[in-house]
Amino acid sequence: MLEVPGSTRGKILISNSSVIQDYFHKSIILMVDHDKDGAFGLTLNKPTNQTMESLIKNLPDTEHSNKRIYSGGPVDNMFVTIVHNQKNSNDPGVEIIPGIYMARSFDTMVEILQSKTTNFRVFQGYAGWAAGQLENEFEKLSWVVNEITEEQIFREDESEEIWKDALRSKGGIYKYFVEHTKDPLLN
Repeated sequence: MLEVPGSTRGKILISNSSVIQDYFHKSIILMVDHDKDGAFGLTLNKPTNQTMESLIKNLPDTEHSNKRIYSGGPVDNMFVTIVHNQKNSNDPGVEIIPGIYMARSFDTMVEILQSKTTNFRVFQGYAGWAAGQLENEFEKLSWVVNEITEEQIFREDESEEIWKDALRSKGGIYKYFVEHTKDPLLN
């Protein structure tokens, strides 16, 4: 029997590439919120060609000005967020998992960009689901749910490798298929 999670908040969704062939093909979503009213997350492995300085006007020039922006999802490309690990920020934002925050404040972004020790990623857009929509996708076996680590959140390798490693980290049959088939979720 299929088990549909009550909430995926603070976890990752790993797409089943044999089912999903759209924007979410071979995607990993960091789930920021999920309740009876819907779900919201950020795609971790979809880099864009935009940089911080090309997307966000009036940012101070720092060593991070040319850092790449990630596509958080296909919804609302005016929605820009920063995910970071600077808990001592004046306004760190919403805590997603212990020690990892999501903020939308320009001041927080400037503060983090000027830090030499903070890990962060900036996202444009987001992934969103209406009430019951994500649960329906679970019933269609579109997603695998797993725990997330700080390393996975800030990893900037090639996007398909990040997706494969996320499946490996799930273990069991997922690890076997990612290592022994062209598409680990075809079975």
